[in-house]
Amino acid sequence: VEEGVLTVGTNLAAPPMGFADNGKPSGFEPELMSAIAEKMCLDPKFVNLSFQGLFPGLVAKRFDVVSARVGITDERKKSFDFVPVFKGGLRLVAKKGSGLRFETEKDVCGHPTPVTAGSTQMAALQKVQDECPADKPMELRTFSDQIETLNEVAKGAVEAAFVDWPIAANIIQLRADDFEEASPVISGKGPGTPRNRNGIVVRKGEDATYDAVENAFNAVVEDGTYENIMTKWNLSDGDIRKTND
Repeated sequence: VEEGVLTVGTNLAAPPMGFADNGKPSGFEPELMSAIAEKMCLDPKFVNLSFQGLFPGLVAKRFDVVSARVGITDERKKSFDFVPVFKGGLRLVAKKGSGLRFETEKDVCGHPTPVTAGSTQMAALQKVQDECPADKPMELRTFSDQIETLNEVAKGAVEAAFVDWPIAANIIQLRADDFEEASPVISGKGPGTPRNRNGIVVRKGEDATYDAVENAFNAVVEDGTYENIMTKWNLSDGDIRKTND
């Protein structure tokens, strides 16, 4: 953490939300955080870690905030504060031509499924894991990021991966010969429930930091930058201002 800098813990492994392009942070989240830092009169600095390393890093004050597709959950709100900036959701992705279709999380029963360790996707499947029939258990295989889970599908090690919907949209667009949608956008909390809101994570009780980040985000929304960034990355379905899920 440096004076005059907004240090952001992130995970650059999930295009178009956040990824490295020629070694530089790129995608929706880095661009949004850079715009927020500018409103705060600070320079952005990104610290790229595995997803599971972000929360311990924030607690240890290695960075000021975290921006890495973090779903806002009741459990996480016990330890951290969040500035909501994006409407998330999950989607299953299968290998092209598989013909697989999952309507809800429970349909994953009987299908080995790779997920990112500590992620919203993992939590969503664990909620219904005990409801699987004995002859169709749910087998979760954990990896450090969502690209690794999709690579498991591409090489035929598993039938489908459970990932954030923006990552699914991007990979299917870029590699249409390898992947196909295998589910609608799923909230991860059960049928008919609202989709998760993703947020910028702030240490609990750091009200000055929280207020500064929230005010800067509101300014980015008001001047049209927020909408421009979403349009650029084909992510308008994630507009936090929309109330329909």
